[in-house]
Amino acid sequence: MTTFRLASLRTFLLLTILTVASLIGLVPAMAAGPPVNLGEVPVQTAPNAYGPGIWHHAKQGKTWYGSYRTFPDTSSYCIDAGKKSPLPKYFDDAKSEQVTTAQTAWALHEYAGSTSKDVQAALSAIARLDTALPHDHKVPPQKPADLGKKFAGAAKKHSSILAKAKKYAGPYTLEVSLEPVLRMPVLEPHTAPESASSPDSWASDSTDSDSNGTDAKELGSEENGPGDDKDDQGDDTGRILGTPTDEATLTLSLLSASGAHVPDVPVTLKASGAKNAPTTLTTGDEAVTATLQASAPGTLAVTAKAKVAPQTVRVFEPTSGTRVQRVVTPDTPASVAGKASVDLSSQPKVTTEISDQTPTPGQTVTDEFTVSGLIGDHTVTVEHTLWQTATEPKQGTKNDDAREIGSVTSKDIGNGTHTSGEVTVPEDFRGWLYFTETIAGDKATKEWKGIHGQPRETGFVPWTPTADTEAVLEGKQTHAEVAVAGLRPDSEAVVTVTAYHVESEPEQSEEPEGKEISTQDFTVVADADGRAEISTEAIDMPVGWVTYVTAIEGSDVNAEWTSDWGVPAETVHRPPEEKPSTPPAPPEEPSSPPEEPSTPSAPPEQPTSPPEQPETPPVAPVAETPAAPAPPAELPRTGTTGNGMLIGLGIVLVGLGSTILLISGSRRGKG
Repeated sequence: MTTFRLASLRTFLLLTILTVASLIGLVPAMAAGPPVNLGEVPVQTAPNAYGPGIWHHAKQGKTWYGSYRTFPDTSSYCIDAGKKSPLPKYFDDAKSEQVTTAQTAWALHEYAGSTSKDVQAALSAIARLDTALPHDHKVPPQKPADLGKKFAGAAKKHSSILAKAKKYAGPYTLEVSLEPVLRMPVLEPHTAPESASSPDSWASDSTDSDSNGTDAKELGSEENGPGDDKDDQGDDTGRILGTPTDEATLTLSLLSASGAHVPDVPVTLKASGAKNAPTTLTTGDEAVTATLQASAPGTLAVTAKAKVAPQTVRVFEPTSGTRVQRVVTPDTPASVAGKASVDLSSQPKVTTEISDQTPTPGQTVTDEFTVSGLIGDHTVTVEHTLWQTATEPKQGTKNDDAREIGSVTSKDIGNGTHTSGEVTVPEDFRGWLYFTETIAGDKATKEWKGIHGQPRETGFVPWTPTADTEAVLEGKQTHAEVAVAGLRPDSEAVVTVTAYHVESEPEQSEEPEGKEISTQDFTVVADADGRAEISTEAIDMPVGWVTYVTAIEGSDVNAEWTSDWGVPAETVHRPPEEKPSTPPAPPEEPSSPPEEPSTPSAPPEQPTSPPEQPETPPVAPVAETPAAPAPPAELPRTGTTGNGMLIGLGIVLVGLGSTILLISGSRRGKG
């Protein structure tokens, strides 16, 4: 018994010595490699437990840089290197704990589904090295760059994923804004700038805050036109050009914690007060925009939502087994939202054109007008006023002499082109006339007032002058007295008076005839009644007829006018002068004594009884040879002719012979 006890004691001492020697290295190890309790042992019977990755042999043991298929629907990553592989059987009914670590959460959210072993090895290293997570490493974790050539690809992925995570990790902000779309002014030759302020109290301007919540001063300081408000001398810096329309610009930006734009994230949109609005937008490397059109005046609102990378990961503890690794998985995506709204009212604009720019007094004109800027099916009432002025209107200014001719109302007017009711032009109208339009403002409508003197809205009826001309004959000269009426008051006019000469009395006609013998031009200035008088310089009056024609030259205010030719009051006549008749020359008879011409005084001494021979034979030959009659086509001539003188001379000779015979017979009777 004593011998047995001694043997047992010796055996115990031997085992104790061997154990101590083994521990201090005096005895060689029983097998090569790490101790059985260090390092991860690949489970050959569960090959589906591992996702893509790379094995690493460290001094302390073997470890897996990659994903595990611990759970069927997501990849998992160990945070306790060197412990047992996290097989699914160890995590039945496992509960998770959320741990906030934004960059790791982003990396797992973005790349956990990758089939690349380099990517999965990089994610494993990120999880093992994350100090925000709990760890119980048996094999020290290392960066892929320190694990040798086999991890060269993983090292590159590790570096790039960490850089992106730093840039794109949350928390996130979804910025949403709505801004009214502005209509830029269109500068046309026939209009003032739409947005110009005007000294005309009727002109629309938007220098005060508009109903859309935008301080929309509608004109930049360098674009001032004819309708500028000269009294507005303030600083124009920051002015917004244009006026709001029925559209708004939606702007979306998804920003990370670093302030970077996060691209390729779908955003769900829900809009109210808009028609045909998009339901989704995708974020980009910069802000993305979309244009929304309001369906009616009022509030246009948008709510935006997006699913983004979480800021947390899920940490799972094994529910069975010993020395089993804990794992992390990506958390479910987070949600981020934003919203914006804008109040939109109809911003009407009216462009017009008068139906006739040269209207006829007594006739009617209409306003052809186009309305834009109304939201949706919104309609308004348009008041049209027709103005008259005797002075040429200046665009954007109401003249002092402007007077209202009449007005009409157009009701239930929507966007588009329309025609107003008719307004009658007065019968005696002369001058300019134009339309202005007014749309009253309310909660849904911005007020519109058209400016005065828009060229396309303006018509003009010229003054129609006339002239009364009186031709005056004074001796052998003539001139004309001209009275002009109907000119525009205080206007200048050029009056031309032309004299024509004809041989026969003229008959009135539009076209002049005869020879032009004088043309005189006069520039006259009409008085307040549109009248002017002139007197032409006297000209020599030829025999025959002279008729005057008066012409008034047209101008930008006065119509041209020309009188007829041959108007009786404008015509004078100078007949030819009458010449004295010439007595017949005495007969030339050499045998007659010089005293014979005085013998005709003897007849008073003759007896009262007729002579015995009353017949006068010498007369018969005169009757037988009368003077040749004038041609029938010629009018009878007056005065002395050659044939008449011969006949008269024959009669004188016959009478002289008869007298001599009577005297001779009387003497014979006495003897």
